[in-house]
Amino acid sequence: MKYELHSHTTETSQCAQITAKELVEKYKELGYSGIVITNHYSDFTFSLKEMFNKKLRSEHYLKGYREAKKYETEDFSVLLGVELRFFLNGNDYLIYGVTEELVEKSPFLLPMYLRKTARFFKNNGCIMIQAHPYRPYIYRANPKYLDGVETVNGKSTKEENEKALKWAERKNLKIKTAGSDCHRITGAGLSGIITTEPIKTNNDLLRILKNGEFEIIEKDYEK
Repeated sequence: MKYELHSHTTETSQCAQITAKELVEKYKELGYSGIVITNHYSDFTFSLKEMFNKKLRSEHYLKGYREAKKYETEDFSVLLGVELRFFLNGNDYLIYGVTEELVEKSPFLLPMYLRKTARFFKNNGCIMIQAHPYRPYIYRANPKYLDGVETVNGKSTKEENEKALKWAERKNLKIKTAGSDCHRITGAGLSGIITTEPIKTNNDLLRILKNGEFEIIEKDYEK
């Protein structure tokens, strides 16, 4: 079974060019068994009014996921994730194990910093992965606050992904994930993971990632 771990929808992420419905339909067509919606949580995501109103902020953030969830079936699961970027810099962090309730109760994350945020998500049963750590203008975060690294990103170059893998191994970061970083139809299905058991819930996803019970779908760099 194939699963996408890094995707975006127009309903929440301004840079996305694919609706939640189109996204799910495309991944079903590609033979995937599920997808994690990891819309951006950044200063480009929210209006000023939404930034400082918890209810409006969470409603906007969850809009893309909730729309995608409508198209979930017995054979195709839709889970919620987060791609977080602080005000401080251009680093991106993928959060897995997220629930709607956690988004609704969470503090405003953008002014926070990695150590405090990592503690918040860990205390709520989530894992934090640094996304595409070798893109320009990104620096490698302190590994003591990370659970793992995205070592194959569909929008990154072969060299960037190879460097990410070497860094993860050098820092002994055991969870190595992969995702297409899909923002549009043409970016769908570039990567992801393969499992021998279905991922239906956050608990399934977290257990499989922590135990390494998956294979990475390597990106075809010639496409």
